[in-house]
Amino acid sequence: MNENNRVISGSLFILASIAVAFILNFSQPIMLPFVLALLLRILIDPIIDFQTINLRIHRFIAVFVSICLIVLLFSIIVPFVVSSVTTFLESAEDYNQKVVIMIEEIILNLQEFEIDINRETIRSTILNLPITNWATIILSNSANFISKFLLVIIITLFLLLGTPPTNTSDEWNDIIRLVKRYIFTKFLTSAFTGVAAGIIYWILGLELAFIFGTLTFILNFIPVIGSVIAVLLPLPIAFLQYNDPTFVILIIILPTIIHQIIGNFVEPKIFGESFGLHPITIILSLIFWGMIWGFVGVLLAAPLTAIIRVTFERFDTTKQIARLLEGKIHLKND
Repeated sequence: MNENNRVISGSLFILASIAVAFILNFSQPIMLPFVLALLLRILIDPIIDFQTINLRIHRFIAVFVSICLIVLLFSIIVPFVVSSVTTFLESAEDYNQKVVIMIEEIILNLQEFEIDINRETIRSTILNLPITNWATIILSNSANFISKFLLVIIITLFLLLGTPPTNTSDEWNDIIRLVKRYIFTKFLTSAFTGVAAGIIYWILGLELAFIFGTLTFILNFIPVIGSVIAVLLPLPIAFLQYNDPTFVILIIILPTIIHQIIGNFVEPKIFGESFGLHPITIILSLIFWGMIWGFVGVLLAAPLTAIIRVTFERFDTTKQIARLLEGKIHLKND
């Protein structure tokens, strides 16, 4: 009888998961900004608490100041991104020529083995790469991003100004506390990783250093593969920019050391086992959330899955699912 209950519970869970996935995918235009606003609210909460508790500032003023700080930070970042892209576009022709030279050297080496390759076709293809069109696409997507960012800010403002619930259970308060700690700490470690990588790229004179630092910050939210992608992204620019291979090696090694220290020592020390997820769970969560919400879903996969695991861990009916996500499967009842 107990075994039948487990089968029924498992089947209901699978059906419920499919239904939730369908709803999340269908409601993406509404749900995604709301989830991002909720996460942003969690990040802003400590700043507001500091103002209201330590500085004795009214909550409404504290919310206004915090939102202004976010908008100000965004206003500072955007000009740096535009400046980096502009500088890169000014050097686009030089990079094309360098690519042509590298390709011709490779072709010459291949021709020594009597491999026939049309050099002119490859040369004309590289020289006609639509880099300017790519820049236009990036700028148009940036305008779309800014509009969505403003929508998230507005939703966040309403969430912050709302009256927080008071009559909540101890279990729910504990979940909220753990989730806030995870989101805020992950943001800080990702920000430190991005800033450290950006400074390394800047010191080494790498073009688009600020953009690569920003991408490192964003990709650090993706477990397992995010740090690998962040390290590999600058390599094409580094190969074209530097004649000395030493700089290319440093571009790889130094950020890798930062990622290893943060990912293998700092974050496990801070998080402990509270948000432990099995590697297979992480990979499946990346696929699941990526299918539902695209690239943003991939970025949010680990935090959302960790939040689900922590929530399930607090209730007896879902504790086995939490242990399954953690990779600790118990065949017997405790």
